[in-house]
Amino acid sequence: MDQADKTRQIFLIGSIILGVLIVGGLVWAIAMGPSGGNNIDSNIVFNDDSNPAQGPADAKVTVRIFSDFQCPACKIADPIVKQVMQDYASKVRFVWNDLPLTSLHPNSKVAAIAGRCAQEQDKFWEYASKLYETQDNWIGLTSPNDYFANLAAQLGLQRERFVSCLGGQTPVMKVAQDVQEAASFGLEATPTFFVNRQKYEGVIDLQTWHQIIDAALVK
Repeated sequence: MDQADKTRQIFLIGSIILGVLIVGGLVWAIAMGPSGGNNIDSNIVFNDDSNPAQGPADAKVTVRIFSDFQCPACKIADPIVKQVMQDYASKVRFVWNDLPLTSLHPNSKVAAIAGRCAQEQDKFWEYASKLYETQDNWIGLTSPNDYFANLAAQLGLQRERFVSCLGGQTPVMKVAQDVQEAASFGLEATPTFFVNRQKYEGVIDLQTWHQIIDAALVK
């Protein structure tokens, strides 16, 4: 192989590597970056009954979170959302909605039910964070209820009461209500957020969150 052929080969290999990096970067950006922000039907009605919530009930801005405890992107988004909740605790209301994508995440519905059982003992948000933090420990379990009960006990919840809740219909109905509502909005991805009536999908960085909420507060 002469020098010209070697040069062409090196250029070709370099071009292929660069193309892979560009495509990989685009995929990552699509997966991690938020999308949306378009106005939706002004007649849409959210049903927040019995959903975990924090912040003033009469807040000008409400952020509704549609999430899945087994979703990797939701795990990444969770600490950012919790920081946003702290930053706007006195100005914005945050409402949780379960959207377990069971076709992709087999244990997501059971985890959602566990979260609602933690809500019953006023520890939903703390328990939700623990579910994300320990996600790798329970996603492959055939029956994760014992793990979820132990996790509840670690947070100081009454274990027997929690186990009883896991076997009841109330949390199942609450999760089903959220899933039905999400379906009526045509939601298919997690995490999805509504800031008042504007929809965003994907992980949103802290700076962008501030921009979105600050803009909504001055409208």
